[in-house]
Amino acid sequence: MVEYLVIGAGPAGLQMGRFLHEAGRDYLVVEAGPEPASFFRTFPRHRVLSTDDNSLFDGPPFARYSKRSFPGADDLVRYLEDFARPLNVRYNTKVSDPKAFGARHVVVATGKKPHLPTIPGVEHAETYASASTDPTAYAGKRVLIIGRGPSAFETADHIAATARLTHTVGRTVQRIVKDGNGFVASIDGTGELRYDKVIVCTGFRRDTALDGPGVHVLAGDSIKAIRHAARALHRTLEAEHHGVPWPHRRLRNRPDALAATIATRAGEIPDGLADVVVTQGQHALLYDEMPTTSRNGFVVTRTQVRHYRRDELIAVERRLHRKPLERFFSQQLAVPCIA
Repeated sequence: MVEYLVIGAGPAGLQMGRFLHEAGRDYLVVEAGPEPASFFRTFPRHRVLSTDDNSLFDGPPFARYSKRSFPGADDLVRYLEDFARPLNVRYNTKVSDPKAFGARHVVVATGKKPHLPTIPGVEHAETYASASTDPTAYAGKRVLIIGRGPSAFETADHIAATARLTHTVGRTVQRIVKDGNGFVASIDGTGELRYDKVIVCTGFRRDTALDGPGVHVLAGDSIKAIRHAARALHRTLEAEHHGVPWPHRRLRNRPDALAATIATRAGEIPDGLADVVVTQGQHALLYDEMPTTSRNGFVVTRTQVRHYRRDELIAVERRLHRKPLERFFSQQLAVPCIA
């Protein structure tokens, strides 16, 4: 029995494990595979990451492992292996029922799995996970790539030098028919086209198999999003179960001071989170990167400021520049605009 059970030893699970470790909590990270970072041992298939922003909080910077703008995926695997080393991680442990561990709190961080769209005949195609990564396998061939995301363009770029033709399409594919050694694809607005190979590269979807009542889900579309979401969830758990107040700082409760801070912070707030400003007399308290479910004071996201009073939305400002923000705060605080 443990207080916190974290399922998954990818970036999300390891980041949560590090926060719990630093806080001195009783925790266990479990991983179905024999090593951490199992997803990145397979994906991306062509072993090049789309960004160098792969550092987690409270660990060594990723720049120690690669200086490249588009690093190799194996560099990230080495980074996560070192990040996991001081943590309490149990490998080769597949979880079918989180309740079996008797944990008071369960965090599901099982990551994503390849998504297969419901296109008639799609079972005849290869997938991003199964298609060959050898460019010579496509020499002189006409290849249809279904998908318009990173995995599709990564695949197209990798085989373009050898393939006779690469055709990348999104949701307009209506049907795939196997015809001898080739394929006939029906594409909306184009008609029926013949290809030698069809590869489905339609991205990934979060694994929801362990979702359930009382389970905390931790996920994100990038490592940047994951690390901020993990910190927000950890702060929530610390506040709710251990009486640790959410980190905050004091600002002057004046329109110019609030506008200057919010204009700077808005561009730094990750998607799915919000800064919350609560006024208290001569000062205002800024709570950074809280869940967007907050309905108290001024809730600041990347795109707008919402003002709540007693949980009721009373005003919204979408121009996140200093002058419009100063006028907005002046109106909401009912004080003269200094400018």
